Amino acid sequence: MTSAFTQAPAPFPSQSATLPPQAAAPQAWPLEWAHGRAEIQALGAMLGPLSFRLGPRRWLQVMHVAPWADSDDALALPGVLRRMRGEWPCVPFGRTDLPPDLPPGWQAIVPDDQWAHGFGANHHWNCEHAGSDRVSLAIDYPVDSPVARIERHVRAVLDAPALDIELVIRPRRSLRLPAGLHPTFLLPRAVGRAALELGPHEGIFSYPSHTAGAHSHLQPDRRAASLDALAGAHGLLDLGHLPLGQDGEELLQVRGLAQGAGAAPFSLHYKDEDARVGLWWDTRQFPDLMLWLSNRGRPEYPWNGRHVALGAEPVNSAFDLSRVARPPAGHPLADRVGIALEAGEPWRTRYRIAAWNGQHAPASPDLQPLS
Repeated sequence: MTSAFTQAPAPFPSQSATLPPQAAAPQAWPLEWAHGRAEIQALGAMLGPLSFRLGPRRWLQVMHVAPWADSDDALALPGVLRRMRGEWPCVPFGRTDLPPDLPPGWQAIVPDDQWAHGFGANHHWNCEHAGSDRVSLAIDYPVDSPVARIERHVRAVLDAPALDIELVIRPRRSLRLPAGLHPTFLLPRAVGRAALELGPHEGIFSYPSHTAGAHSHLQPDRRAASLDALAGAHGLLDLGHLPLGQDGEELLQVRGLAQGAGAAPFSLHYKDEDARVGLWWDTRQFPDLMLWLSNRGRPEYPWNGRHVALGAEPVNSAFDLSRVARPPAGHPLADRVGIALEAGEPWRTRYRIAAWNGQHAPASPDLQPLS
């Protein structure tokens, strides 16, 4: 699949009442405005597909949709994988299984539940408002969860190819909770034709474990100054130009990522289209960016060695491990212990996904809460 369209994308399919219940698509709500089209589904409140209009007949599709997402076989998968696509919130963020090969000094802990990436990522949300330029969803968490409810408000920026998204967490009790956002971007087919662009940061860290169920080319638990000089098993690797020519699955965390002058903290340059998609967020709330480079590195179902995408995930967490392990005190990510929630006080964050032609990013958005 290429990343750009020469004409408007086809209309998103609506749920069909003629399908048998087990085959019917889950409920979803479209957004459509002068500069874009999107869809938000009930399962996981996942956003995608998402296409931005960059010219009269020029569209850029930016959100990844898993190749198994519409198959009948996927109905047996966990909710977060069943129709995996685009972007969604992870409250709490991270895995619930402990890797067997963490380095010495990591302390195992027991997660509060077994929902990978949180209850909300695995269940259907309720729609509280649906219009052509705004969709609002909410989900109530189980009564024994420290989180009572989370809400998600997705709004079109009416005069631009951009979406503003607000996440609201309503906690039952005060705590630090690993949390993150999970944008997953579409990559072109041709090797190296998308360039990953980052703002100033404090270093890039490889995953401390060999990625379970996948093949990694990186040396674990290493630091690098840039994406083009990562320590690999057989020398330095450049992971800044995607997709990769070799099959693999890589997880990285960019510490202290900030917005550069006239640039987003993260952007992806589609070279063949001379277009970019960027992500802005509150880096005080989510100080780091976890990068998931999925490059045909998982052989098991449903991945089947065919999954190619880039996750660019703002997080307050030590990788996706903070629910199952704590790094040693001297580790550079030891202070990434989660967002601070106060009982009965709503916690809010706002972020933007936008696309543009050429090199010059649009003005930095106002990230004050919308609701």
